[in-house]
Amino acid sequence: MTQEQAAEAFSLSKSGYIKVEDGERGLKADRIAKAAQIFNVTPADVLAAPGVPAGIDIDQAQEMTAAISLSGLPVFGEVAAGRWIEIDDHVDEPEYDPVPVLPDARWNARDQYGLVVRGTSINRIALDGDILACVNAVAARYVPREDDLVIAELRRHAGHLRQRTAKRFSRKNSHVELWPDSDDPRWQKPIIIPNGASPLDYQTEDEDGRIDVAIVALVTWVHRPIQRRRRG
Repeated sequence: MTQEQAAEAFSLSKSGYIKVEDGERGLKADRIAKAAQIFNVTPADVLAAPGVPAGIDIDQAQEMTAAISLSGLPVFGEVAAGRWIEIDDHVDEPEYDPVPVLPDARWNARDQYGLVVRGTSINRIALDGDILACVNAVAARYVPREDDLVIAELRRHAGHLRQRTAKRFSRKNSHVELWPDSDDPRWQKPIIIPNGASPLDYQTEDEDGRIDVAIVALVTWVHRPIQRRRRG
């Protein structure tokens, strides 16, 4: 994050933000909480940073951290390239524990959620089991930009089949390309779709008929759980 971006997130001028960085401007409780959200750490971490002039004591910071740990980023399901799910079968995805991280301060917390990566179609960015932090595209009024990592939802047969996948977004003159980002030979070709009626909604066809494609989220972070070592 640049100083300009951080200043905007803090609702400060760039010079005002630099004063915070340089320790010339104190941090009160509300600004510590804001810094924790912006930089995806706990309030206690902010207070412990070298050179930070504290306007709050460590006990208060730890209480704020404890309150955050009770919640987290909700995880709503999975992304997996090439896997079609029959909606009519009411396939229940497993329940996931929330990710113990703060929501991204650039967007409304209620518009953010996590998805678990399955497979290798974006293994240059995220591995199987990693969690993608996502922002609801419609709620955030998001317009896809070149090379953004997005969540695309593909539907066919009047919505009876669904595929949810993470792809790199690329806009051409007449069409959009959704690229895997992988070193797996199976995932080297993009989904190519004609330009749609809106920046988030598209239609394409293959040998099995029409596919409706919606950009449903922007991916903002990748969270990687620590893997336990197997003992044999």
